[in-house]
Amino acid sequence: MMCTASAHCSLGIVTAHVHQTSRNFVSKLESSSSLIFRSGGESVGIGLSFSSGVSVCSKGCVGRLCALPDISDIFPEKLPTPILDTIESPMHLKNLSHKELKQLADDIRSELSFIRNETQKSVKGSMSVVELTIAIHHVFSAPMDKILWDAGEQTYAHKILTGRRSVMHTLRQKNGISGYTSRSESEFDPFGAGHGCNSISAGLGMAIARDIKGKRERVVAVISNESIMSGQLYEAMSNAGYLDSDMVVILNDSRQSLHSKLEDAPKTPINALSSAFSKLQSSRLFRKFREAAKGLTKKIGKGMYEWAAKVDEYARGMIGPPGSTLFEELGLYYIGPVDGHNIEDLICVLNQVASLDSTGPVLVHVITTENKETREEKHIGISKKYNQGLGIEIGMGIPRDGMEWVITTLMMRDRYHEILPIYVEPEDPYDSDPQPSNRTQTYSDWFGEALTMEAQLDKDIMVVLAGSGMGMDPSLKLFRDKFPDRLFDVGMAEQHAVTFSAGLSCGGLKPFCIIPSTFLQRAYDQVVHDVDRQKIPVRFVIPSAGLVGSDGPTNAGAFDITFMSCLPNMIVMAPSDEVELANMVATASCIDDRPVCFRYPRGAIVKSNTSVCHGVPIEIGKGRVLVEGKDIALLGYGSMVQNCLRAQSLLSELGIQVTVADARFCKPLDIKLVRQLCENHSFLITVEEGSIGGFGSHVAQFITLDGKLDGSIKWRPIVLPDNYVEQASPMEQLALAGLTGHHIAATALNLLGRTREALLLMC
Repeated sequence: MMCTASAHCSLGIVTAHVHQTSRNFVSKLESSSSLIFRSGGESVGIGLSFSSGVSVCSKGCVGRLCALPDISDIFPEKLPTPILDTIESPMHLKNLSHKELKQLADDIRSELSFIRNETQKSVKGSMSVVELTIAIHHVFSAPMDKILWDAGEQTYAHKILTGRRSVMHTLRQKNGISGYTSRSESEFDPFGAGHGCNSISAGLGMAIARDIKGKRERVVAVISNESIMSGQLYEAMSNAGYLDSDMVVILNDSRQSLHSKLEDAPKTPINALSSAFSKLQSSRLFRKFREAAKGLTKKIGKGMYEWAAKVDEYARGMIGPPGSTLFEELGLYYIGPVDGHNIEDLICVLNQVASLDSTGPVLVHVITTENKETREEKHIGISKKYNQGLGIEIGMGIPRDGMEWVITTLMMRDRYHEILPIYVEPEDPYDSDPQPSNRTQTYSDWFGEALTMEAQLDKDIMVVLAGSGMGMDPSLKLFRDKFPDRLFDVGMAEQHAVTFSAGLSCGGLKPFCIIPSTFLQRAYDQVVHDVDRQKIPVRFVIPSAGLVGSDGPTNAGAFDITFMSCLPNMIVMAPSDEVELANMVATASCIDDRPVCFRYPRGAIVKSNTSVCHGVPIEIGKGRVLVEGKDIALLGYGSMVQNCLRAQSLLSELGIQVTVADARFCKPLDIKLVRQLCENHSFLITVEEGSIGGFGSHVAQFITLDGKLDGSIKWRPIVLPDNYVEQASPMEQLALAGLTGHHIAATALNLLGRTREALLLMC
């Protein structure tokens, strides 16, 4: 049996898995202050300490790092799920008692915990809505009734209950099921959930179509308090109130907040009074009485009707939580708050809401928590957050053979929806001065440090962060800690972020507007009219550019090169490595007469042993040659320069001399460098991790107008394919897209007429 001890250390919460045969580990864990394991004749001592502080792991034999610790790892075997095993479709929930539904909730949480351990994907969002999902499917009849979700990470319980349990282990993997709702995946997914805030708009459209066609299915849209910050959601609610079509909106309030101190943020109370009031609000008798009172006051006169409406609003505002009257003003009938983990209350309220006809849009406010414990955690009495802390010290000098060590680190949940596994090679056992393994630095880490250094020199630098939901990018915590008054996190309000940044710039500041590539698409109108057309110097930072692994096409940054480089006043650049990234931070800080943007990918930096230094401004529109050859030229843009270097290494082994150039800028293009490459080579290949119409198109435009294509030069572009690259590992995605070093080298060999070698290279 594999047993687990957990620890707080500088990398996060660490879990050490050790093979041993005793089944009394849990009782020992609760009663002992130390444990001794024997393996291969060697003793391994593990000291346990319970404290509220943080204990640091001592140096020792450290194996690979990945991102999946949890207290449930103490229970490596899958726990029995007797009720869940009987559920093959949501219809099977209809005949279950409330007691059985509660047992089903426990079963689903155990299943989600097992899936988390199997797939290394975060399921926290879905843990919070287990009871809500059960209640929705118990009351409504999908797929006839349309159930729409805003946030993909909250839909895993929904997927389990709608016939996809057997394939949940393929979650976010190549050829596996999506991490979001998908119309092509199941009839129970009437609309795709991606970036959030679209479910009310789509649901309203379905409700109007239903009314026009004379159908009777019900429409349910589940939104989160992350998407509640988005402007589209309020536009949709306002339109729903105006059209007055029947639909149910469920606000899943997991009490997240952009408030810097969550303990000080206002909280909506849940108690017996709020539960009773929610049931009263949703009851048929109360609704009929309210409608009758409205009709009576209308007959008396307009003044009486308006006075009665104000009294109604005031009374409901006094009893309801803060902000509840906002939904009433938008035209939605507010019910709540309801305890999102009380199945009886949820079913009671939803049943009454579902039984009402011709009531217009209704909003049910449900309070949930993401820290809901699984059965395993309840049993062992340790909360999922390890609030009390479990310290561990591992003795040194442990031999590698005879014992399997797996150290897993709870990395920060990536702000773009997935837990990113980080792998570090084991230390050399013969190294005379072994160093403790550290988490691999990412481009985001490097950017955060480089920007902080730049901000120390320039007090006008500000950060506007959008597209992150409720989560702060860990790489920006250093900036926030040093300059708390110079960082503005606006959540999912990307349009506001862009125009707000423009206003900061007009006021004489230097805003760095950080929006992931896929979310910047939502703010494109503001980029065009509020920034570029007015030549306002906003510095757009575009993380998660290119392919993003298991987040698939939903969060991929495929189009930013194209849609940013077509703007007349925009400077568009991309670093080839982390040093260039720091230089581009410095470059952007110096530009004060027009907007600029630069992109960088997810993932680890190129040179893992370097430290961040102050960036050096780059001459605008100036590329560079990294390797000189005479047979063929590879002109890379951004992170693809590294793959061009890999291709150059492969081709050099075949006796082919390759020039590798780093374009740095898509706009303005380094036309002198492009001319030089065309004049000195017979073949030119441009490589970018972006869609058609990007960097390669700008090069083609120039060499065509400059007459270079009329001569002997042959040009080939390598871009992302003209389709959405589905979820897979990053390397698998690059292979599918034809952007690996081997693919680039094979393209070069084909150009040179060496097709047989190209085929052999790809085998």
